[in-house]
Amino acid sequence: MKKAIFSLKITALLSASLHAQQTEDKIYHYSSMDALRNGVYTGDITVKELKEKSDFGLGTYNFLDGELIQLDGQLFRVATDGSVETASEKRQVPFGSFTFFRKDQSIMAEQIKTVAELQQKLVHLLPSRNRFYAIKIEAGFENLTLGGAVKVSEKDTTGIATFMKTRPQYKKQNIRGTLVGFYSPPYVGGLDLSPFHFHFISDDKTAGGHLIDGTFSDTKITIQLDEKSNYEVILPHTNNEGYQRNWKTSEAKAQY
Repeated sequence: MKKAIFSLKITALLSASLHAQQTEDKIYHYSSMDALRNGVYTGDITVKELKEKSDFGLGTYNFLDGELIQLDGQLFRVATDGSVETASEKRQVPFGSFTFFRKDQSIMAEQIKTVAELQQKLVHLLPSRNRFYAIKIEAGFENLTLGGAVKVSEKDTTGIATFMKTRPQYKKQNIRGTLVGFYSPPYVGGLDLSPFHFHFISDDKTAGGHLIDGTFSDTKITIQLDEKSNYEVILPHTNNEGYQRNWKTSEAKAQY
């Protein structure tokens, strides 16, 4: 029997035409960041299903069993030891943002040295801070720090903020690859990291993870933007008691 899935659609109405609202040019967001903050680490959607809904995205796998990066239709899994593999189509996902990336425009950032500087600059370069954006950046790095994930037990409902304190980190030097990311306005901070959430995958597909910090080797950085007027949220079909138990704790306000 097919499981019922709760779906919430958010449509950015500012300057959006009826035609834009009716297209499938949207962000497909599965679960919420607040769910991870409250220990919900299981989802129903599979890698195979995601391939039908997107070609670009990021997230994690059930029980935090690896970081997820989707680029050009391929879904990758970064294991705890930092190795990268093509994700099995049977793997399930408890959280992530996904879309079909269709570049609307490119903007150039100059005199940017660090990831922190890029994000500070990018907020001001966006056409609108009230819209959603899928962001693709192909760049080289002198140094790069990426974060991983460690699989938890099926009954563990510890909030993700606790695990992030001891998450594995991968240090890379002189590496090129792609930043796969999303901009989310502050008013949806409970759904995803705001303003930015980035994962990285190297050109040779041997390194990847959650973007923590880095120093660019490029003097000019081209940022590809795909503006989205529609944002669809799908909630997992789960009855995680830990989520209910932790909902009102300070953990819900912790930063991932």
